[in-house]
Amino acid sequence: MEQMSSMERVLATISGEETDRVPVCSLAVGVTRMTGGYSFPEFSMDSEAAAESMILANRLIGDDIILCFTDLSVEAADFGQKIIYPNHTTAYPDYGDMLIKGPEDYERLEIFSADQGQRMGTFLDLCDKLVTRLGSEVPILGFVYGPLGVLGMLRGMENLYLDLLEYPEKVKVALETITEVLVDFVRCQFRRGVAGVCIDTLPASRSGVSPRIWEEFEGIYAKKIRDEIVAHGVLNAHHGCGFSPYFREVRKWLDPAVLSFAEVPEGCKDMAEAKEEYGHDAILMGYVPTGLLYTGTPSDVIEESLHEIDTLGRNGNFILAPTCEFPPNGNILNARAMVTAAQMYPVWKKQQQAQVIA
Repeated sequence: MEQMSSMERVLATISGEETDRVPVCSLAVGVTRMTGGYSFPEFSMDSEAAAESMILANRLIGDDIILCFTDLSVEAADFGQKIIYPNHTTAYPDYGDMLIKGPEDYERLEIFSADQGQRMGTFLDLCDKLVTRLGSEVPILGFVYGPLGVLGMLRGMENLYLDLLEYPEKVKVALETITEVLVDFVRCQFRRGVAGVCIDTLPASRSGVSPRIWEEFEGIYAKKIRDEIVAHGVLNAHHGCGFSPYFREVRKWLDPAVLSFAEVPEGCKDMAEAKEEYGHDAILMGYVPTGLLYTGTPSDVIEESLHEIDTLGRNGNFILAPTCEFPPNGNILNARAMVTAAQMYPVWKKQQQAQVIA
């Protein structure tokens, strides 16, 4: 086929049409700061620094989708959580000084306008810059951390999980408040012109809580965000990087067009079965191990990517991507190697078939 642009390739994949190759989204975020020579704090808090870095990295890597994302602390910071901004890694909450120190604090959270938040406002500026400068060429995908994940950033996950059992109604009051703000946050992202929004629900896996607990304490709230995304007619994507993710429950509540994942889904024995079970009605997005991307060579990454395309890319509905964010301190050439593998695959597949015949 004639070579497609990134926009054409992604739109064709979403529409179930034939493409020249598998689209790639390297999920390169924090690592892109290296292209502009910025520090982690500058990347997180300066929308111009982040935009310049991500655009330069896209030219180097050749990604077909850019995920507009900086770190998971954006929403928590604007609720009032103290955040630590180290120079050597991405920002994270001060776990020694959590905003919610006890069950009585859940009801003290207040609703606010997302575009008035300092970190959310910076994020929205980043969305605007990426869409304005590159959005006609490459789809820009927005991002929102799920309600239970945000609450875990304010309370600490271990304490939160205990409170789900001991103080469920208090937790739900906080989740209602957080959800209202997150719905407004994605609405603000639409106004900046993003092509879609990815909801991250990390607890929807065996790394988090049971399927029943997840449905009760996040599924029902995250659906409100999903409904807002669908109502605006943009791409509804989901990411879950926990062990044994709950695809069945996620599809029930969020029905994402794109399922980004890190592990074999709950109830599937391998990725071939996952493709058969879920790859007809949704686009699967994964799943090059971040450990390999951090420690492996470009040659290692190309080899792994070729085999994943062969397993998950059959009959379309697949985007090659890492299991989670590309390692923030990794070798950016390994992100480029994923694109190289996608470009190589048609010839590589013919060679494999020829060897079988011989």
